[in-house]
Amino acid sequence: MGQQKENCLFFKQLNPKFPYEDFQSLFLGYICKMNTDHILKAYQKSDTLMRLNDFIKNKQRASLKGLLGSQTSMIIVALSKLSARPMLILAEDKEEAAYLQNDIATLLEKGEALLFPDSYRRPKGFDKLNRSAVLQRTETIGRLSIIGSSFPIIVTYPEAVFEKIVAPESLEESVIKVKVGEKLDVKFMVEVLVDYGFEFADFVYEPGQFSLRGGIIDIYSYGNELPYRVELFDEEVESIRTFDPTSQLSTRKISEVKIVPNVNTQFDKSRKASLFEILPDNSLIWIQNMQLMLEKLQDCLDTAKHYDDNSKKTINLSDQEEEAALMSEAAFVSPKDALENIGNKSVIEFGTGSFYPKSKLFDFHVAEQPPFQKNFEMLIKDLKDNSLKGISNYIFAENPKQVERFNSIFSDLKVEVQWMPIEKTLHRGFLDLDLKIACYTDHQIFERFHRYKTRQGFDKNVVLRMKTLNELKPGDYVTHIDHGVGKYAGLE
Repeated sequence: MGQQKENCLFFKQLNPKFPYEDFQSLFLGYICKMNTDHILKAYQKSDTLMRLNDFIKNKQRASLKGLLGSQTSMIIVALSKLSARPMLILAEDKEEAAYLQNDIATLLEKGEALLFPDSYRRPKGFDKLNRSAVLQRTETIGRLSIIGSSFPIIVTYPEAVFEKIVAPESLEESVIKVKVGEKLDVKFMVEVLVDYGFEFADFVYEPGQFSLRGGIIDIYSYGNELPYRVELFDEEVESIRTFDPTSQLSTRKISEVKIVPNVNTQFDKSRKASLFEILPDNSLIWIQNMQLMLEKLQDCLDTAKHYDDNSKKTINLSDQEEEAALMSEAAFVSPKDALENIGNKSVIEFGTGSFYPKSKLFDFHVAEQPPFQKNFEMLIKDLKDNSLKGISNYIFAENPKQVERFNSIFSDLKVEVQWMPIEKTLHRGFLDLDLKIACYTDHQIFERFHRYKTRQGFDKNVVLRMKTLNELKPGDYVTHIDHGVGKYAGLE
């Protein structure tokens, strides 16, 4: 890392106007990408992974033993590059799935890792829907229905696969397509939206709403993170844009839009299938704990029956239509269904133990990242010991400032250590004794709590404020920030 700074300073001496900071940032980004590629290629070329890839080609069962830290994510990404197969990752619970998805998305240069959540605010809490999660599920189904697109890596958990989903081909048949330059009958469009479960509103702030103002139609589809604004010139679509519902400012222009209906209410059970069923035949399914998954599916089934029997007491009235559509045993996946659907696909178990008795075992020799507890002398000793053993040291840092911070610490302590930066974040570090690679994370070194990040379709507090504003009627008393108490005159 010291050489990087020397190179930048050398160019700055030759030319005082040399953009040192810009070059340093660019150079660091290039080095970090090279380091990430080096680790992934080392895994792709490893004997264990190549044997694993050959073994699972014929729908075999494999079990991985000894995995620690974020090495699981590293192996998943490396194998996805090696085999180029569709992958479904089934973690033990929602939190584990979110951390796995974050790690995989961080390591993937191109392609996507999508988190497939359950439809409710909490797993098995069938009384309250999470509209943001429903939107996320619909987006994933929409991605699977696009012919010719690359299949994303899907990360999920038992409570999410418990709910059956609309078959991609059924969803594709039902979407409303609007293109710039085409004619659009507004009256017919409104009728179709109402039939598809959309609700008319003065302005849209959550999925399933649409508004109409002159030649402008705002639609918040169930399959997109942001709402669409369709502008008409007479009956011709003049422009289509996505916009921020809070500020009403446009985010980007698009030439075509697909309006996705409410997947919970607009499709009967005959058009629904389990997530396992819609996977391509050559898919590879990773399961952290098969026995636990089957137990959770049975538990969800029992809980769903309880909610169905007591629906009048437990169902939130605002979500009653959607809840009623979901509260059917036929719309859920039983443990027996799951076993049948998984039976004809390749499976890799990566947790403790093996469910399948004839599954082939693959051993990994790994150690956890040591608990340094901000003790940099201990960190330096560990890095030096690794170098003497021929182990390459990599430190995953959240941002360039953290990389510079490590440089400053080592410089202040006047020590020289062999280490390589990676400007990315992983959940937990590990030491691979087979490949002689040590991956440490900055948040573990500095003892910071690392929280996974999930994509939110819309902010709940903003939705609540906009909903309250939408419910105001002329004559209602309001408090103005500048003028005090007054009467609400209306919204234009």
